[in-house]
Amino acid sequence: MKTAQRLLSDALIQEIVIEAIGKIFCDREPHAQELLTHALESETDELARDILDDIIDNAALAREERLPLCQDTGLLVVFARLGVDARLESCLRDILEQAAAIAWQKYYMRDSIAPYPLRGQLDECEDMRSETDIRLPIVLHLEQVPGDGLSLDLALKGGGAENMSALRMFNPSSKVDEIVEFVVDTVVNAGGRPCPPLIVGVGIGGDFELSAILAKRALFTDSDERGACYRGLEQDILRRINERGCGVMGLAGSSTALEVRILTAPCHIASLPVAVNLDCHAHRHIRVEI
Repeated sequence: MKTAQRLLSDALIQEIVIEAIGKIFCDREPHAQELLTHALESETDELARDILDDIIDNAALAREERLPLCQDTGLLVVFARLGVDARLESCLRDILEQAAAIAWQKYYMRDSIAPYPLRGQLDECEDMRSETDIRLPIVLHLEQVPGDGLSLDLALKGGGAENMSALRMFNPSSKVDEIVEFVVDTVVNAGGRPCPPLIVGVGIGGDFELSAILAKRALFTDSDERGACYRGLEQDILRRINERGCGVMGLAGSSTALEVRILTAPCHIASLPVAVNLDCHAHRHIRVEI
């Protein structure tokens, strides 16, 4: 017997997404806040402790005053899981891009999105966006799952940490230590540019694009979602980063990274792709269920 579909209205989805953006633009994910507090408690360098204190105080002020946690209000990234028994009134991308545009105006957030990546360099690519356009471009990853609901993982992803990300196609005979060294080098060589202390997402396997998606997706996960298989490897990479890294905001201390998160996928026998995606200490993530 065919299951009746549940209608999810545009208005409901937009209301929930606008509210979610309104929370994370001024308030980081609670677990990231806990990691920062722990870093402060364990940090021995006085300069690093001063900076961590400022980072934590800044978050409290942003939350209380409803001000942006960071002046780079970022690009909205969404991982969506849509139940096969759910029905939408409109295209999900249209719904989310309209919600993003409304949220950016409602909360007075800086518009950081350039419609054309080669802006100003090609005459054929002039910015033709109308001032009345009510859509803001986002990055959307959509997956169908059982059920009649819609689960959305949303992040405001700034440019500084994103720019320090990397992807390498390893030989399938490569050793684990080579992969670890690549991840550690990526973070350490970034210095202070991604605004450490960082959360480090690592994607191993899949193919060229899937490894990068895994690395980004890893930033949204908790330890239960990732499982115990790679927990030891995550801790080993974290230890090596903090032993070699240049510390808080690239200036001092032992807190270059707060956490390393690994996701994997099956890959072709001739390939071993590995991607690293970084997220700064702001870590503006939230999950909503509809």
